Amino acid sequence: MSKYYEKRKRTKRERVGFYTALSLCMVAVGMAAYSTYTNYQEGGAYNPKISEVDVEVTGVTETETEPTETETEFVTETEEPVTETEEYTDETTPAETKTALETMLNVKAALSCPLDTFKVISEYSEDAVYNKTLNQWSAHTGADFACKKGDKVYSMGDGEVVKIYDDDLLGNTVVVKADDYTAYYSGLDENVSVTRGKKIAVGDVIGKADSVPCEAHEEPHIHVAIRVDGQYIDPLDLIGNEE
Repeated sequence: MSKYYEKRKRTKRERVGFYTALSLCMVAVGMAAYSTYTNYQEGGAYNPKISEVDVEVTGVTETETEPTETETEFVTETEEPVTETEEYTDETTPAETKTALETMLNVKAALSCPLDTFKVISEYSEDAVYNKTLNQWSAHTGADFACKKGDKVYSMGDGEVVKIYDDDLLGNTVVVKADDYTAYYSGLDENVSVTRGKKIAVGDVIGKADSVPCEAHEEPHIHVAIRVDGQYIDPLDLIGNEE
């Protein structure tokens, strides 16, 4: 029994000492915490104060920029003018119409035959003549020279090729303009021997004979017309014409 009580007394003392030490430790920890908190407050390393919301901030200027559209400047490109040869248009008939003879007298050119052979199957006529192919009466504004298909066709005088075209009635046509008249060679093969703008002389090959659609019922031939001041005249009057 004595040993038991002795042990109990020692345990109580130990407890008193333990709580005393614990109390001292807690005081030391509290003092250390307080010291640390004070140092943070004084040194400015930690400031737990929370900024208020909706506090106006000064010193910052906000510039509101409106969206601007990108302006595109259109620069007119300067292009070099393209030189084009003006399309030839047929001469217009003058207001004061002269007779074919009066008009022919204004032409000084002496023309040659357009073929190697000279055979006329249909002459120029201001009066209406019957056309078998079209079954109608109309003026015959040119002269028809008999030939074979493929025969060479020659220029009747000097001039410039101003137009080449395919006519529904007269077939492939080459237009040659001289100083005082314009000649139309119709009924040619599509592969003509000249080009637009070419200068040609009397006797130069223009092309080869083919056919005249609106005169298909006649024997093979070419159709030649001459215009002076917009008026048709008889081509035969100028062949071998002397001044």
